[in-house]
Amino acid sequence: MNNKKILSSAELLLERNKEKGNYTSYEEKRPYYDAIASGNADAVNDLCTENYEYPTRIFERNDSYSAAVEDYRYEACCAAAEFCFVAIRGGMPDMVAYDIRDRYVADIKKAVSLPDIFYLYHGMAYDFARRVQFAKINGKFSPKVRKMMTYIEENLRNSISLQMVADAAELSRTYASALFAAETGISMNEFILNERIGEAKRMLKANDYTISEISELLQFCSPSYFSKCFRAKEGMSPQKYRTDV
Repeated sequence: MNNKKILSSAELLLERNKEKGNYTSYEEKRPYYDAIASGNADAVNDLCTENYEYPTRIFERNDSYSAAVEDYRYEACCAAAEFCFVAIRGGMPDMVAYDIRDRYVADIKKAVSLPDIFYLYHGMAYDFARRVQFAKINGKFSPKVRKMMTYIEENLRNSISLQMVADAAELSRTYASALFAAETGISMNEFILNERIGEAKRMLKANDYTISEISELLQFCSPSYFSKCFRAKEGMSPQKYRTDV
């Protein structure tokens, strides 16, 4: 019965969108597909800046703000499915892609404003692109180093020690560190920091978290240390990245 209700609501919304011509063309979406398939997260950031006024267009084509939110939710949920399949074709493991899709759909359904949906939409595209990039890089390394990279990627919001990463690859800490550095050209700690800064960039654009919350979630010892690391990597403060990039 619930499935019938959901289908009925989707069909009604689709019919209403047909009447209004509320569709984003393939050519408008194609830059997102290309960025995700190639793992180009920076291109997604550029698209976020270029399309900043899009929520206004959504509002203007609807009769009320609530109708605009409903339409944008529907469009963003459709995009989640599309981005998911593009990411899988780009090399992302399918079950990981499905999990990310479902998490974003759940957040989109709870969003109550056009800007919230906008940032979720672009945060989702960025997340998929960054993970495709990771999958492409990951494929160049030995199975042991790939295990270490995957463990780090899956535990960015948890405390990570070199011993934990080594254990995940069933290696001694000394050998794991040496192998990782030899294949990647950077230390394991540097890789962990790079991945956390990458996740922080996505979270900053999603606009759901304060800088203090991001710092805590990504296991930085303090907001000031997080800001210092972010500035060293990106050449600007987290706040400036959030507002200007």
